[in-house]
Amino acid sequence: ICKLYTERFGVQITPQVMNITELTARLNQIKDTQQGPHLAMVPADMSSYVENGLYSEVPGGLLGDTLTEGALSTMQMNGVQYGIPVLRGNHLVVYYNPSIYPSAPTTWDVFEEAAEKLSAQGIIPIGADLQQGYWFIPFLTAFGGWPVQNGKPNIVTSEMKQALQFIRDKMDQGVLVSLDGSTGLLEQFIDGKIGAIICGEWIYNHLDKHMNNRLAVCQLPSIEGRQSLSMSSSIGLIYPNHSLTSEEREDILSFTRFMLSDECQTMWTLGVQRIPAQEEVLNRLAASAAPNKKMILSLLDHSRPMPTYPFMIHVWEALNAGLIELPLSNPEQALNKIEQTIQASWGAFKS
Repeated sequence: ICKLYTERFGVQITPQVMNITELTARLNQIKDTQQGPHLAMVPADMSSYVENGLYSEVPGGLLGDTLTEGALSTMQMNGVQYGIPVLRGNHLVVYYNPSIYPSAPTTWDVFEEAAEKLSAQGIIPIGADLQQGYWFIPFLTAFGGWPVQNGKPNIVTSEMKQALQFIRDKMDQGVLVSLDGSTGLLEQFIDGKIGAIICGEWIYNHLDKHMNNRLAVCQLPSIEGRQSLSMSSSIGLIYPNHSLTSEEREDILSFTRFMLSDECQTMWTLGVQRIPAQEEVLNRLAASAAPNKKMILSLLDHSRPMPTYPFMIHVWEALNAGLIELPLSNPEQALNKIEQTIQASWGAFKS
């Protein structure tokens, strides 16, 4: 897309790719360095780095005819638009191998009942990346928890402890394994060593290419009759270092409109099987998609929008700290770690 725009409009767009950790660090340094890109393509919750990233406010009505208010709201902070969604989704689903589970494993009972037989074959019933807070949310929601209440962090709760206890129990029973979400989890699933994984819609293209008819998709498994819910959000463009007040403003906005054009949104859809933000292209995709992709799209309706409060960076930090602690000690200690971490960072944030 960057190459195409450069060729057509004579404006050089230079993409620089980096992992999310480096991107987060560099955006948060802009206030100090006064150095930043003209645009960055980020997960929606990184709209909350507005102060450290010196983001430009998006001009009103820029793409109101192309994007719904629901899509636009994913990149708003206190009602102000700081980003433009390019892709939607980002929700978690269950990918499963139908040669291991002939029907969709939509309850944890299925994994528990299959554990003994599968373990004898060297197969793990289900895997997830349980050192990442985002993967933990479906467990928290199944116990009635949510990380925000009344505009404040809400993570030191009985629901949190129950969810931590459930994960630890399932890991101890050999029902659930935690592996790195971008390497080991995918590799072992593709190799047939894990029967099902909880992972993001963003990895579908990769799994589809490697597994073909050994891949099926279903909703997140319920826990004791309570439905798990994933968060959902968008990925879009933000404008760091006040780039929309620079002399490149019109070129930056032109590239933004190009990214939301029917042509480019279709490229995202067909080239890498992502979910477009533009409503018309999304509707076309829904009508023509393969069964697995249709299931992924339908599960977007069974998710909750990710909160975009500025304090969410501290919530994720605290959740990650607790999840790293969980396999090393116990749920009580993991909850203590979450509490210590949020108190240290949230206290500093408030002051």
